[in-house]
Amino acid sequence: MAKQGAQNDVSSFPQDFMRRKIYSKSTAVMQNEDREKGNITYSRSQDPRSSKIFKFPPGGAAVTKDVAISLRKLLFGGSTYLGNQEWMKSSFEFREPGSALGYGLVSFKNNPRVVIMCVQAYVLKHLLFNKKDFPRESSREKDSLRPYKDRQQQAFGLALADIIWKAGSENSRCTICFPGDQAYLERELNYTPDGLTEKINLFEFQRKEETVSFLVKHVHLFQQESGNGVMLLLYSIILSRGIDRVKEDLNGEYTELLTPVCEATQALMTLLLTGRATPYLHNGVMHTIDEDNVAGVKEHVGLMSRGEIGALVWNRNDESSTQLGSCLKTPSFPIWVIRAENKYGVLFHTRRDLTRDHRAEHRFDLHYFNGCPANHQPTILTLDTRYNKPQDEYRMPVLERVLISKWQGAQVSWNETTPYV
Repeated sequence: MAKQGAQNDVSSFPQDFMRRKIYSKSTAVMQNEDREKGNITYSRSQDPRSSKIFKFPPGGAAVTKDVAISLRKLLFGGSTYLGNQEWMKSSFEFREPGSALGYGLVSFKNNPRVVIMCVQAYVLKHLLFNKKDFPRESSREKDSLRPYKDRQQQAFGLALADIIWKAGSENSRCTICFPGDQAYLERELNYTPDGLTEKINLFEFQRKEETVSFLVKHVHLFQQESGNGVMLLLYSIILSRGIDRVKEDLNGEYTELLTPVCEATQALMTLLLTGRATPYLHNGVMHTIDEDNVAGVKEHVGLMSRGEIGALVWNRNDESSTQLGSCLKTPSFPIWVIRAENKYGVLFHTRRDLTRDHRAEHRFDLHYFNGCPANHQPTILTLDTRYNKPQDEYRMPVLERVLISKWQGAQVSWNETTPYV
């Protein structure tokens, strides 16, 4: 099985990407020195006084102690210690505008990657299939997968709106969380400040159009370097769904959305994709015998309708991945979030006919993207399902095992790319 060693090796990151990071850090150091001397100047895009970059939207309801404690417990299992910093300090960042991977969001850390890849899937939905959401194409915007900055930001805002509104759709409302300048809670016996949760303001919307407008206007608040963009999204979808309803969704299978080692549970992935935190992957409702239940039967509510975005899951020795139903296997758009041995990515096809016409599945290409900055060229796999030849599944790269869980017997070509998943 191929290793993905290069994926997390900082030394293998593209030099131009690392150079930009090093430059920005060096610039920040010089600016700090100049600021102390009182003679710093800023460009418009860097000015910390700019309302577009650093100012938070006015209004919103202050977070209460009960809500802050409940959010921390639902994610991390407690509110008296600081949340995992890998999660607390993750935000959203695009690849270079107009580049071969300009559609992609970067993921520097493994555990929060599930959130970034779910957002990535919705970004691709808008870039590829909802072009009416964008102004008329310019000559340089012909390639949907090479968006420039304005289109990146618009698609990102629309993706966030899809995810947050979907979580609140049953209540016909959603909640968006942004931090303010002041803390509403102090250290107490049952709460330790983490620098974010005690500062959030809650903005409630009852129409998706208003949600989209608000998010597109303030989308930069999810993107600040070393910011809290991932946590702001998680808090927003939890509160949009409702804390009590999320607990009901979990059905006793989990008590938190993150495992004790801060990996994402299956329920977190389905909450991001479907708006419900079900830990089950099957279609509809199943019943099992439960000796702890007075009635003797436990209800397992899975996926109740076909998703816009799909999912494909494969983990060795995990029976739950075999229960994946057609609601996620065959989504409305040919985009799938992939969980392969707890490594996340996105598979997508650039034309909708792949999920509309079975003849399109005879031979076709799929793009694979996992957000790792070590990858700077597209990965395109070719699948051929016409011959169904015997295969040695044990020696397959993990990603191919995921693929044949949907396209059984498919022959997979990596097209001169060395398998890395």
